[in-house]
Formats: sequence, structure tokens, C-alpha cells
Amino acid sequence: MKLSEYAAHDATGLMELVKRGETSPAELQQCAMQAIAQLNPSLNFMSGPAAVGEHGSGPFAGLPFLFKESHGCKGQPMMQGSRLTADLSASADSEFVARLKRAGVAPLGATTAPEFGLYCSTESTLHGATRNPWNLGHSVGGSSGGSSAVVAAGVVPVASSSDSGGSIRGPAHCTGTFGLKPSRARNLLDGKTDGGLFPFISYHVTTRSVRDSAAFLDVLQGASLGSRYSVARPDRPFPQEVGADPGKLRIGILRSSPLLTRLHPDCQTAIDMAGKLCADLGHSVEEGSPDLDWKVLMGAFLPAMMSVLPHSIAALESLTGRTAGVDTLEPMTLRALDYARTLTVPDLFKADAVFQIARQAVDRFFLDFDAWITPAGVSPAPRIGEFDPAASKEGVIEYAHRTFADYAAFTPLLNVTGHPAASVPLHHGAVSDLPVGVQIVTRLGDEATLLRLASQWEAAMPWRNRHPSHSIFKG
Repeated sequence: MKLSEYAAHDATGLMELVKRGETSPAELQQCAMQAIAQLNPSLNFMSGPAAVGEHGSGPFAGLPFLFKESHGCKGQPMMQGSRLTADLSASADSEFVARLKRAGVAPLGATTAPEFGLYCSTESTLHGATRNPWNLGHSVGGSSGGSSAVVAAGVVPVASSSDSGGSIRGPAHCTGTFGLKPSRARNLLDGKTDGGLFPFISYHVTTRSVRDSAAFLDVLQGASLGSRYSVARPDRPFPQEVGADPGKLRIGILRSSPLLTRLHPDCQTAIDMAGKLCADLGHSVEEGSPDLDWKVLMGAFLPAMMSVLPHSIAALESLTGRTAGVDTLEPMTLRALDYARTLTVPDLFKADAVFQIARQAVDRFFLDFDAWITPAGVSPAPRIGEFDPAASKEGVIEYAHRTFADYAAFTPLLNVTGHPAASVPLHHGAVSDLPVGVQIVTRLGDEATLLRLASQWEAAMPWRNRHPSHSIFKG
């Protein structure tokens, strides 16, 4: 099988070829290994070496697969983009990884991430910069940047991702891939802490097609035993929602940044295009967004995200025998650690009160609407260095505010509220010559409507024939 033939199929398509005897898992894995060897030198998406691993007998038996380096695949890197944890490998599979292995995937290695997943660009002193296959001068976003890079470039059709403030959706927006953050508790959290005091994180995969995302959601769903959170099981398998008629939806649309930064022209074009497409598809579209103070929300998000740092870093110091300092942490992470040590219990209670207001506002919004569409980012993929945590001289608050205002205004809200949200690669920018995503959000637990609408967009304006220059699609 030629690499271009391999890359032409999504995961579902590859499994159909295997089922018909037209290829084998071993041949698919060989293609993926060749693609890694060909593209990693320029894109820098691997955390450690690649090697073919054993695979199970599930619905994706033998599918070449790469795990984000923080996801805990036994024997693979667990460095989390940090010199503090350099050379650390997972001693056992996490439950998330175990579910993926039960689905049959063949682990080939780990993908890069920024330090502890804190940053919106996959750049670290440990790994260097992971580069965008559409333009090597631009980032792939963060923190699931390595995973989005390999899917966009055709190396594997699916890779594992996670999202605490946009870390699936942001990289999908930057690379022209499909990135779904499921509802809180649709997929398990980490199986141990259940997300801690602020359960922002969601685990899933990055894909090139809506149907692959739906298929993996089907095999990954289910909260961990004893979880504090739950969401209703779907009425039917998620793959059956792909291509299903969504009916006439009531769609609210946000056409501008809630933090008052002007949208990049390509992002403005993308959301306007999405609104017109929805209307052309017969949906009701009107301006509308949850009634909340976005500036207050972002002000509460930072302390909530950073509050766990002192405990987490102390645990890693104990595990590795290394000390947190200028030789082991990014300068911005050190500033964030100092900031986190100033936080008090009342600070966290105040943040939680803000989040409760936000959850109520979004749920109230969905009393009148079936879906909400927003830009996926204020701007397309940032340039390498624009958000590099080792290069910025800003304080952590200033850096975070710039990140929200100039790039990631639209994604953190849904980590706070737990609603499902996805970046859909609807547009390719004429100004930036980079992919641009549009975010779809639906009611808590209603991935079905999201998948129906996203697949309707995919059929009306297919993106699968748009390929980056640094990829194997034409090779």
C-alpha cells in the first residue's frame, strides 16, 4: 500500500479494507511507521521513539495509533513536555488507554505536548516546537498539538487527545482536523481523582472525519467507577447519528469575540459562512449567546487551573528526585507556580461561584436553542514563538489574558460547564492560508445533535480533500 493510499482513508475506512482482506494491520502499521520517519524530522511531533506494539481484537484491531504523552500508555513516554519529568515512562496503562487498547488500536508511540498541558502552543524546552503541517512557521496549538499534527499530516487517522481549556478544539482549529470535547462524564476523567476540585478535563481523540470521532466515542464512553459525575447514556450508538437528519434546529450564533478583540478576517469569514450554511440547510439561525460576564469568567478560570500546580509538582519532584527550578521548568511555569502558592481557599470558592453562574447561564441558553455556534479561535494558528512559555517575559496573569484575548476566547467556558463542544474544520483562510475551525456546542449529554449537525456540515462542505503541504497525502 502506498502512503498516499493509506492516508486517503479514515480509521473506519481502513478497518473496512482490513475486513475485506485488501490490506492487513501489519501493512497499515508499516505505513504509519514510514510516515513517522518521513515527517517527524520537519514537524517534530514524536515524544520518544516509535515502535510497533501489540494490539487487541476490538473494532479497531491493528489500527496504527499514537497516544498523547501524558495519557499513560505502559512503557511509553510520560514526560508531559517537562524537563522535570524527562525520560519518565508510564508504569501501567491508565483506564483511558486501556479502553483504547480494548478497542484494538496498535500503539506506535507518544505525541508531544507543552509542559503539563498548560499552554496553547506545543512548544517546550524539552521537545522544541511542534510545527504545523500547513506552514512550518506556525504552531499546531496546544496542548494536544502533537496528536493534531499527526492526524492532519496523515500519519495516523486518529490520535488520543485531552482538553482542559480547549486542548482538543484549539489544535483541531489550527490543523484542520475534527476535535470533539465530549460532555463531562461521557468519557471517564482520569479514573483516580475524577478531575479534582475543578473537573475541567475531558479525554477523547482527534480525527479527520466525524464518523471516526463518533465511533471512538462509542467505545470510550462511560464514567469511571465511583465517579462524582454522570451523564445519560445515548439512545443509540453514536455512529448512527452521523448522517442522521437533525431536523430543523434552533441555532444561536456568536459572531464576535466576547473579550472584545477583533476576530481575524479568516475567523470572521468562517463563522459567517457557518451561519449561512445553517440557514441554507433549513435551520433557524439568530444572534444569541449565554448571558454571562466573560471577563469575570476568564479571571476565575486562571486560579482554578493553576491551583493544583503546587501539589502536582511536589508529587513529581518526589517521583523523579529532581527539584523544580530554572533547570527543570519553563520560566512561565515557575511564575505560575509562584502565583498558585498565593491562592487561598476563599479565592477558589469565589472562582467556583463564578462557574456556577456560568453553568446556569449556558443551561438557560439551551432552553431556547438546540445548538450554539462560535468561532473556534480569535485567530488562526499562532506563529511559533508567539505563546512560547520559555520566551515570554510577561507575568502569568498578563500571559493568560493575552492567550484568552488573542487566541482562545471561546473554548474554556465549555470546560467549566461540561457541555459537549467540537471544532469543525469548515474553512481554509484566504488571508492566512491556514485552516480555520468553527465551534459547535450542544446541551449537556447531547453529543447526538452535535454529531448530526457536524456531519451535515461535512457532507455539505467536505474538508477531506484539503491536505497540508507537509503530509503523506500526495506522496
